[in-house]
Amino acid sequence: METYSAIGIMSGSSLDGVDIALCSFNRENGRWSFEIEKAVTYPYTEEWKIKLQDLPNKDKQEIAATDTAYGQLLSEMVNDFLKDLPDKPDLIASHGHTIFHEPEKGYTLQIGNGQIIADATGILTINNFRQKDIELGGQGAPLVPIGDELLFNEYDFCLNIGGIANISYRDNNQRIAFDVCPANQMLNYLSRQLGASYDKNGAFAQLGKLNKQLFEALNADPYYRKEKPKSLSNQYVTNAFISKTEMADASVEDKLYTVVKHIAYQVNKSIAHLPVGNLLITGGGAHNKFLVKAITLETGMNVIVPEKEIVDFKEALIFAFMGILRMKNETNCLSSVTGAREDSCCGVINKP
Repeated sequence: METYSAIGIMSGSSLDGVDIALCSFNRENGRWSFEIEKAVTYPYTEEWKIKLQDLPNKDKQEIAATDTAYGQLLSEMVNDFLKDLPDKPDLIASHGHTIFHEPEKGYTLQIGNGQIIADATGILTINNFRQKDIELGGQGAPLVPIGDELLFNEYDFCLNIGGIANISYRDNNQRIAFDVCPANQMLNYLSRQLGASYDKNGAFAQLGKLNKQLFEALNADPYYRKEKPKSLSNQYVTNAFISKTEMADASVEDKLYTVVKHIAYQVNKSIAHLPVGNLLITGGGAHNKFLVKAITLETGMNVIVPEKEIVDFKEALIFAFMGILRMKNETNCLSSVTGAREDSCCGVINKP
């Protein structure tokens, strides 16, 4: 039996904080299993939230300086995370924080300098998981489906509801996955207008009603007519979707209710052609009971929300797993998902 340990680091578009998970992986008779040994979310300071939100509009110099500063921030978090652990893991796999993602233009940028993390922690660090797939003509996203395929294959569908919702499933003997629609990025944006960082259990949304005009405008977005593989960027969500909610003549509660219904509608639309099965929901949106109920009613699927640790740290877990596959020089990025010319082994290795 092969045994490995790795730390996965994930920062998503909803800017909740940095998820760090120490995971162990075993492979026996070709089958992988995992255990999350320890997991912590380090929240961002308001200063860092603003800095990361504004960074796409800054010049190259400031982006480069922030890449270094963010690498130092991640290093401090990891060293704090490690301080009560008896042994160091085999590696750190860091997604970084996405500043740009424009696969059609051939580039993507996740900041958080990997060499700085490796040097500060003394642990081999792998980062920049998306660029190689884009160079092979792929979307560079979503990346998590390799984990759905090898670690969560008992579920028919895996839906992750973060800032953007993405889904993965098997169809015609291959793993298919894509970004479905904006999710927490929109819900959190609207919740902030009511003085809350997020809509706990959809409490605000439940006070609203459907705004038909906004619902139709959101569903009419050209993204939904694109063939998969496809992925959404934070900038596109802001420019195309959040701008539509801004223009709508409706209360914030009505907007929240309508966005929840929009998410449920698009999730159903993405899998309605497939037989009813088990739908695993993870990510921050899995804690929103109103949203989960809306998806359950719309899809008719057997919806499963796992234990909190899997809900909150599945992406960090899978990045740790991708790091192990990268270290072993095995496929960790699926062309059936991203549309690249071939499967690949992605990630840049930084030795301390």
